[in-house]
Amino acid sequence: MLTSHLIVGALLNELVLGEGSDHIFNQGGSYMSLSTSAHAVWEAALGRLQVQVPRPTYETWLKDTHGELIASNRLIVRVPSPFVAEWLETRMIALITDAVSAVTGRTSEVELRVREDQVVLNQVEPPPANFSNPNPPLPKTAFNSRYTFESFVIGPSNHFAFYSAQAVVDQPGTAYNPLYIHGSVGLGKTHLLHAIGSKAAAEGYRVQYISSEQFTTEFTRAIRDRRMDEFQQQYKALQVLLIDDVQFLAGKDGTQSAFFHIFNELHTNDCQIVVAADRPSGSLVPFNDRLKSRFEWGLSVEITEPDYETRVAILEKHAGRIAAAVPSDVVAYIATAATHGVRQLEGSLNKVLAMSQFSGEPITKALASRILKTAYAARSNSPEAVIIKVATFYGISLQDIKGGARNKAISQARQAAMLLLRQAGLRPDEIGVYFGQRDRTTVAYAIQKASARANTDSTFQKSLEALQNVEN
Repeated sequence: MLTSHLIVGALLNELVLGEGSDHIFNQGGSYMSLSTSAHAVWEAALGRLQVQVPRPTYETWLKDTHGELIASNRLIVRVPSPFVAEWLETRMIALITDAVSAVTGRTSEVELRVREDQVVLNQVEPPPANFSNPNPPLPKTAFNSRYTFESFVIGPSNHFAFYSAQAVVDQPGTAYNPLYIHGSVGLGKTHLLHAIGSKAAAEGYRVQYISSEQFTTEFTRAIRDRRMDEFQQQYKALQVLLIDDVQFLAGKDGTQSAFFHIFNELHTNDCQIVVAADRPSGSLVPFNDRLKSRFEWGLSVEITEPDYETRVAILEKHAGRIAAAVPSDVVAYIATAATHGVRQLEGSLNKVLAMSQFSGEPITKALASRILKTAYAARSNSPEAVIIKVATFYGISLQDIKGGARNKAISQARQAAMLLLRQAGLRPDEIGVYFGQRDRTTVAYAIQKASARANTDSTFQKSLEALQNVEN
């Protein structure tokens, strides 16, 4: 059976797309808009890119993009900000173009455009009376208009984080400062940060949302251009700072030091700080102990995997937002099959809808089963899936196997996971990304130990063999 991106490519090869055309025919003979076609092509291209680039790169620069229009051999992709457009254009455009060309089956061009229709701009009116800072505000910050408190689906797995996030907007700098939100990928941390940011900006606060990778890039540029005073003053002029994926500051001592001083200044001035990470602050390694202790001053909340009822609610809300009529048995099937968070749920539904549009088939449970089994089979040997498989096999948590704990059982599981990933073809520096940004030397040493142990410890060798035969 053809995979979804090959089916998309085969269909597009049969099309003659003109600059003046607004629609194309699908195999069922019905009209399909070029914007729908562009969305499906870009989703398929993102699927290829997701396995070609490190996860932090994908999460920071690609996950919030979408295909808008396809005409002739050009795909227009919307990105959330000029900063993202510049970064992708200078560092990844060749890889992106190759991915799109592979999907469409012909040489294609990609044009990046800033997504102006989904931007809420940071307010620059006079701040509330309880703040008085003479420093100039930062450049305007873009927030995704999809990520609001109203669009967030509340359930047992996230209600504490949701109400804590609302509280910091109602009483910034006083309710919980800092607010530290942690949980696995795709569970809604970024959604809450954008919800806080857009509401605080609408109320007149000077707000900045930034990922840790973007913060590192800005810091590096400030050093290069000798603008450190300006860099620090811009951040110290804020009233609300939202920093995402802080775990990726691990090992970056200079950047951590800069963030530490900014944190202290803002906290002393009762400015609100919200931090998101994929693990508790105590599990951040290697990380400055002074900075980790600051994260523990306020409130730490965890978002866990949503239960079945919450997954159904997430799918129904997503279907309503995109005006898609999805039968209840299809929703129930996807909620049962996709269990790893909001992003996987919405992505699974998007795949089913895209295939229904391209093939002309109705949206049924049988179609969903066929599409998702293919998608999950292709993903079953991803680095994240291998790590989850090993953690489950050894009966330890994902946070422990990725974290800094050094007891015998956890260390053995971690070494087994690293060895399996090395055997799958990943380099030590690539493997380190999945284990708290460990450096390549540390990973290489762990792999060497695991390999030596496999030659002398028959129990460990049998465990590796069993893991290689376990389905994810």
